[in-house]
This record gives sequence, structure tokens and C-alpha cells, in this order.
Amino acid sequence: MIISKEQIIAEMQDLINRIPNKYYADLLYDSMSLLTIKRSNSGSNTISRPKMRGFVFRIFNGKKYFEIAHPEIFHLKKQVERLLSKIEFFPNVELISHPKHQFDKELPMQRDFTDISIADKVQQMNGYFDLLKSSDDRVKNVFVYFQDSIQERIFYNTENSLLRQVLPRIGLQISTIVTAKGKVDSNKMTISGQGGWEVLDQLTSERLESFAQTSIEIAQATLPPSGILPVICDPSVSGILAHAIFGHGVQGDTIVQDRSYWKQFFNKSVASELVNISDALQSGVYGNYLFDDEGVLSQKTPMVENGILTHYLHSRMTATMLDMPKALRGNGRRQNFMHPIYPRNSNTFIEPGDQSLEEMIADIPHGLLVENGDYGMEEFDGSLQCNSKSGYLIENGELSKRVTGITLSGQARDFLLSITGVSKGPVDFVGLNSRKGLDEWVPVTYGGVHIKADKAFVSPG
Repeated sequence: MIISKEQIIAEMQDLINRIPNKYYADLLYDSMSLLTIKRSNSGSNTISRPKMRGFVFRIFNGKKYFEIAHPEIFHLKKQVERLLSKIEFFPNVELISHPKHQFDKELPMQRDFTDISIADKVQQMNGYFDLLKSSDDRVKNVFVYFQDSIQERIFYNTENSLLRQVLPRIGLQISTIVTAKGKVDSNKMTISGQGGWEVLDQLTSERLESFAQTSIEIAQATLPPSGILPVICDPSVSGILAHAIFGHGVQGDTIVQDRSYWKQFFNKSVASELVNISDALQSGVYGNYLFDDEGVLSQKTPMVENGILTHYLHSRMTATMLDMPKALRGNGRRQNFMHPIYPRNSNTFIEPGDQSLEEMIADIPHGLLVENGDYGMEEFDGSLQCNSKSGYLIENGELSKRVTGITLSGQARDFLLSITGVSKGPVDFVGLNSRKGLDEWVPVTYGGVHIKADKAFVSPG
């Protein structure tokens, strides 16, 4: 049964107002429409998912949460009534509260992508494919992955917070497979943001042609050197490092479970004093949201301040368990109403410094500029791996020849402590979706500025 926004809110309030005062409870309405388009040599594939809607109810009994999810509010109410007749209250733990807030916001689209037909969207993706494929005979395959979505979430709880947000998102990732001089290599670019079809306006034919040419240059490039070298990481690489090391590494559940390498360094040095890493609300970027799935308003989380690890990313439960009442900054997130809440990052980035890229390059007699980050990971022992698609050799303080993909590895803390340069802004962001474990996908963004590290383990990627 489809009901209006006003009916949804009225039914949610009716359910929550039935909860005895001694309990904390909340209710989330989740609605998502999603379109994906894929194109490659093998053809085109389009999947349209109309609005998937549902509700998830939680109640805290002093020991743990009890949670019920259902697509229909009327069925959910009956299940909640049965739960209330059985649940037992324990005044052991008082869940950390959050101040009452009320707002209803729909982020605008300059060009509403719901007004554009699926056929026209497919045609535009085919146009990207055709332009890149025809740009040069050495471009053997092109993979186009497009996604647009509208996420609506309404939240109400026993603290009388009533919140609603509607978030339109667009993401486009294009990869090329190129052969040149008997070698095969690949390249990747990502464009994403919150808003309408205007997000794709930055993808001009000139930019696509430049991307194709760069792909060919990568396939023709030589391998990077191996060993311990000074490196400069571009914003996509520094962002992957921030996301992989701290976006995942300091999530509150890993701290509670004693699975985080970084727990031993809380309020201690983890990086050069030049380094500041934040997770924050960033208007217009793909991972942005106004409140999390626990009704906590999204706020900036300064995870690393002047090289010191100062904050974790928390849900209400992990902040309560670690007795950090001022730590709630909107990081409790769930994939959808059928999935659990975890502490998650949103837009993790390295804050700007005061150097220029030219100054950092000039300071390196022999090293690498690492560009176009591909993926990264941080293990429980504090080791890292970050791969890029390409880079440049730096010789005598100048960029010289292009090299193929570069892998950074070793201990994350050693790398971060060796940072001697952080460039000026603005911060560049990239990203689509990130998972926790094998599932639990949520929209995220990562980014930063150029950073210079004097000692990095590098090898061909």
C-alpha cells in the first residue's frame, strides 16, 4: 500500500507515541529508487528498480536493541505490539541521547533526472562508449557504469526528533582497456555528486578525449621503480589512504571489538603534525547526508588533528559502550531498512596545508608522483596497500616520464609519520559506494589534497 508523506509521518508518530517512557525507541522510513546502466563491448544492460520502501523499528531495553523491519507500517505496528508484550526493561545502561531536531529538506536538482527517459540516458551512456572506442584503435574495450538514485528517509524517535531528507545522487565510472606496444593496461575515471543531470556536465568531449589519450600513454609507459622512495600522492590517492586507514580503521564497532590497530594510539601520534584528516558533511558530494539513520545530525569529525588521533566514528551504541557522550556526529548508517546499523564514514579527506604542488616536486631529487587512485585497504596489523593507475617519475625536482600503476605498501603509521608536505586546497573528492565486509553498501566519498611522504614502499601496481 502506497501512502503519502503526511500519512507516513502520522503513522510513525502514532507508533512511537505508544512506547512506554522508560524505553528509547526510533523508527526509520526508507525509500530508494535506483537505475543502473552498464555498457561495454558485450552490449548494454539496464536495471531499473522503482521505489523499494520499508520501515525499521528499534527499541533499547537497557541491555540491547531489538529491531523489526517490514515493508508495511500497519504490519509493523502489530509486530511491535507483540514485542512490547514480551520485552523486559533493564535500567543498566542509559543510551546516549541527541538533542531534539526537526526539519524536512529535499536537495534540489537543476536538471531533474527523473524527467529524462531511460532511453535517453542509455543513449548518452552509449555516446560516451562510442566516443572513447572510436578515439583510437588501441582502445580495445570501454566499460561504462552509470547509476542514479533518489533516497528518502524519514526518522522519528522518543526524543521527538522528526527528520526528513531526500537525496538525489548520480555516479558514473568509466574504465578503458588499451593495448600499445604489445602491452595491455587500463585506466579509470569517476564522476559523482548529489544533484541532477547537471552533475554530468563536467564530462565534456574534450575531457573524454583527454582520458582516452592518457589511457594510451599509460599502456605505453614504463614500470615504476621499486623500493623506498619519496612520493607525492594526488588527491585521489591521499583520499583512498584516508578512507582505508581511518574511514574504516576507527569505526566504533572495531574499537569495541578490539579489532582496530589504531585503538592503542588514541590521543597519540599517528601521523606527521602536518596531517589533519576529517570525516565531514560536504555539500554537493556523493557521500553527503544531513542526518544519519539514528537521527543524529551530520557533523564534521576531526579524526586526526595535527597528527594526533582524536576521534572515532560512532553509532549511539558504540559511543555509549565507550562512554563518549559528546562523540555522536552522525555516523550510524545502514544500507537500507533490511540491514543493520554500523558506524560508517561519509566523506573522509585530508585537510589542506600551505604548500604548493610545485614546491613539493622541486624538493624531490628522485621519487614518484602517484596519480589516479584505484583502490586501497588497511589490515588489522596496521599495514596498508594502495594501488594507482599511473604516475610520473620525479627526477631532479621535475616531472619526467609517465609510469604505469604504482602500489604503495608497508605500515600505514610509518608512511603517515613520514609526510613532510601537504598542499593547499581546494579539496578534490571522488567516490561512489563502499561496503563493510562482504555487503552493507553505503554512498561514500573520499578526497584531499596532494601530500608528500619521504619514505614509501613502492612497487609496480
